[in-house]
Amino acid sequence: MRKLLRRKTTVFAIAILTAIMVVAVFSPRLVPNNPYMMNPRHRLLSPRGAYLFGTDSFGRDVLSRTLVGGRTSLAIGAAVATVSLALGIPIGMMSGYFPLLGLGLMRLVDALMAFPSIMLALAFMAILGRTGMVNVILAVGVVYIPRMARVVYSSTLVLRDIPYVEAARAVGASTVRILLRHILVNLLSPVIVQSTFTFAFSVLEAAALDFLGVGVPPEVPSWGGMINESRLFIVLAPWTVVFPGTFLAVTVLALNLLGDALRDLLDPRLRNVL
Repeated sequence: MRKLLRRKTTVFAIAILTAIMVVAVFSPRLVPNNPYMMNPRHRLLSPRGAYLFGTDSFGRDVLSRTLVGGRTSLAIGAAVATVSLALGIPIGMMSGYFPLLGLGLMRLVDALMAFPSIMLALAFMAILGRTGMVNVILAVGVVYIPRMARVVYSSTLVLRDIPYVEAARAVGASTVRILLRHILVNLLSPVIVQSTFTFAFSVLEAAALDFLGVGVPPEVPSWGGMINESRLFIVLAPWTVVFPGTFLAVTVLALNLLGDALRDLLDPRLRNVL
């Protein structure tokens, strides 16, 4: 932890992420105004008084919607990272340990990774429909499960031929014990790093779907959805786009900075960088 905190950018990233997550968790109690209440008389007010971030085209408080939207975006990102871990690790481990199984599964993974991520997510949203956050999580999860599986697969290929794994196999250790006790434990470093990047890019991917109008339903506040609703007023009321866009950019930047620091710390070849 001391090595991790030596870098100022890492301290900045941790502080920003902690603040955003605390605000997101407690946003229902922190919002100054009802994020769903429309007030046509107060539409497109500049930041002032009771509206620190101004109001949007429907007279809703931008600050309140930004805080509540952060909860939606972070929940989707965390859920996608969890799904990619839960499915990507078993797929990658089994494919790397059993060559014949990997021959088929990795070709499917390669096929999914050949598509641009946003196009693949759009295709699955067209199939699943725009009915809630669960469908967004599934659509974005399908994009990032293959990436996690590929990272685990490549690491498993190296670990399965390590001498201590061969020794465990020679003394009669079961396949399940070898996978869990000797391979999975040594996969934690690349998996942790990959999960931070998955979290960051899934937040960005979900925002892109919301911006295109195929993400979470419009009545649910989200950063991408707020930018989509306000794109026509960017000249007249730039604050309706600037504030949710800034929160989105800072969150993704902080997650990437944290991922870079964890990679440098956990990779023996890069530890001297910290």
